[in-house]
Amino acid sequence: MKVTICAFDAPNNLDGPTTWIKRLLPYFKTKGIESRIIFLAANDKDLPAYKYFVDEGFACKLIYWELFNDEKVKAILEDVKQFPPDIFITNYFAIPLEAGKWIKKAGIPTVMVLHNDNKYHYDLVKKYATNNDESDVSSVVCVSNLIQQISQQTAPQHKSIKYIPIGAPVTSAIAELSTDGILNVVYAGRIDEKQKRISDVAHAFCLAAKEITGTNYTIYGDGPAVPAVQEILNTTGKGLPVQFKGKLKSTEVQAHLLRNQVFVLLSEFEGLPITLMEAMGCGLVSICTNMRSGISDVVTNNVEGFLIDDRRHEFVEAIKKLRDNAALWKQMSQAARQKIISSYSIEACSDQWIALLKQLVADAGKKSELIIPPLKELKKIRLDEEFKRQNNPRPAEILVPLYKIKYRLGRLKRNLSKSK
Repeated sequence: MKVTICAFDAPNNLDGPTTWIKRLLPYFKTKGIESRIIFLAANDKDLPAYKYFVDEGFACKLIYWELFNDEKVKAILEDVKQFPPDIFITNYFAIPLEAGKWIKKAGIPTVMVLHNDNKYHYDLVKKYATNNDESDVSSVVCVSNLIQQISQQTAPQHKSIKYIPIGAPVTSAIAELSTDGILNVVYAGRIDEKQKRISDVAHAFCLAAKEITGTNYTIYGDGPAVPAVQEILNTTGKGLPVQFKGKLKSTEVQAHLLRNQVFVLLSEFEGLPITLMEAMGCGLVSICTNMRSGISDVVTNNVEGFLIDDRRHEFVEAIKKLRDNAALWKQMSQAARQKIISSYSIEACSDQWIALLKQLVADAGKKSELIIPPLKELKKIRLDEEFKRQNNPRPAEILVPLYKIKYRLGRLKRNLSKSK
């Protein structure tokens, strides 16, 4: 079987969906499934995910985000025509979903993946899975039970809306309590305000460090809110055992997690957080906000971790309980690790993907030649307002050279800022 999957890349890319395919596609390879990756990427030399997969021997195609809609769709269609897969996974991007309409006409099933419990992902379902005709994707895969439920309510006529969680590796090593009695607490992930509420994480760490002796706190990651975190730690956190240690490679995450006993995730919303499952697979006890999606799939309150509604005082109380009760920490640590082994390992989740792909291929029937539509038709592609951040419709032809110059100047400006 051959699969083409769309992915994102940009400098310092650390997003969860990229980590997901770093786990899924090598497993596919062990099962004889050949994967090709189409990267929708920034026009930049620093593309870590693209470099990773090329170095690992995967066939990859780069398509730059700055191209017009018609150029991106045409490039995707040309790639699929040249290297026809048995399955085309659009992932969570609107442009590949537009291309998918013609790909599906050629008898190639298309699959959308929903990674987050947010409006953008449900808007994808409304646009590309509720038409009740051949323009709908063949299947919608949701990473949490709640995302599946909402998607089924949004597209009640669709016959293939599946829940397949993201798999996590289980380490042979297991986190242990420190011999010096210190409880080590860690956050690892994107340094972002809107979703991850990272300033709240930093303040919570400072508050707990001030009130609870015998605890240390570390933040790992990268993202737009790094300056805010550094400011909080340099002021509120001055003199406290709270530190920011920057980003980690995906291959390094669990080795660093194993140095800790508690993993923290105080996000506003999630799909199914990969780093949380990695931490649980290491035996860390988690403290998470009691959000409606993803977290409650893997963490039962007071069993594998704590689900809290207040990012300050409830957080401090949860830390106190774990610091003061070694037996409680050991019990919850064992439960967390067992939860991942039994239901969320890479093998268990990837096998569900393989079963779905095989079923889609069996139901698809005979493939036909992919017909790339005329340029005149492609130039009409306009994404809905909900997807405006991905929308780059072709302007009047007289303005095209100006747009191209603008993109080149933008790249030059970014390169100059990097060199300073």
